[in-house]
Amino acid sequence: MSTSSRSFHVMLTLMASYLPSQLYADPLAEYERCIWERLQDADNNMRVGELRRYCLDRPDPLSLQTGGVDEALPPVSEKSVSLVEKRISAEKETRSNPFVLLPHKQNYLLLATYNDKPNYEVYNVPESEFDRLEMKFQLSFKMPVVEGLFGSHIDLYGAYTNLSFWQAYNKDVSSPFRETVHEPEMFLVIPNDWSLLGWRNVLQQYGAVHQSNGQGGFRSRSWNRLYANFIFEKGDFLVGVKPWYRLPEDNDDNPDIDDFLGRYELSGIYKKESQTFSMLLRNLFDGDSRKTMQLDWSFPIHGRWRGYLQYFNGYGESMIDYDAKSHRVGFGLQLTDWL
Repeated sequence: MSTSSRSFHVMLTLMASYLPSQLYADPLAEYERCIWERLQDADNNMRVGELRRYCLDRPDPLSLQTGGVDEALPPVSEKSVSLVEKRISAEKETRSNPFVLLPHKQNYLLLATYNDKPNYEVYNVPESEFDRLEMKFQLSFKMPVVEGLFGSHIDLYGAYTNLSFWQAYNKDVSSPFRETVHEPEMFLVIPNDWSLLGWRNVLQQYGAVHQSNGQGGFRSRSWNRLYANFIFEKGDFLVGVKPWYRLPEDNDDNPDIDDFLGRYELSGIYKKESQTFSMLLRNLFDGDSRKTMQLDWSFPIHGRWRGYLQYFNGYGESMIDYDAKSHRVGFGLQLTDWL
């Protein structure tokens, strides 16, 4: 080693020995590494705030106050990262991949569900041909249509959800699909950051949705809505407030659907480590005993496989049954979760 190289090495060693231990510690290096790695994959729409929050809300070293060399960095905590922002960041990493479909709502397969109040009358068949035990599954995905609309942070998405009820175990009538609900929609996603009573509004959505069972005649069911969805977050809890307005139709298959499905939807999610508990509520204050509730619990099994339990009690589980009360419990597998 040359004399100049040896002197430079000694100088670095001396400098390191005099640096404050807090600034020479691993957390700062981890923060800088996180920032650097995220910058490599970030698109032009990623904001500095999103970048910081993704890296566990560490302060930017350049913005640290020089109040004293012994000032320690705040502890790294996974809870300081917004659950919604974590999902948005994960979606941004994969949405440009042509081999990946972004999940929209939950994707699941309930291998067995039991409904103690099947609506067999609408099918004009004897009750004996109806099986209370059936499979239920949902496939839901979305695609970005326009990113950074008008140069802003607003994105436009298109989405499609398929919900099916399959009499898979009813061999006597050739195991038919009893009902399939189609739900295409277009919506705007607007990141937000304001608080109300300690709850942070992290996201707003505004969209238009069509929902139909794709049938004709007296079994035809459909409606069109404009909706807003306000998502609030606090710690491990997430709350969604989703009011809507039904668009009038000339040939209305179900003019009273608002009376049963209501004009708003409340949802809540609690994330406990790798488990997710969620609840959906409708028609809480209609005064006609048409309250609807759905409870969900998902939990890890192995690798990407997750167990899933669902309980439903109320109206509007499917379009054909919008005005008939369902009481169902089922278990199966969840492919993608809310968060």
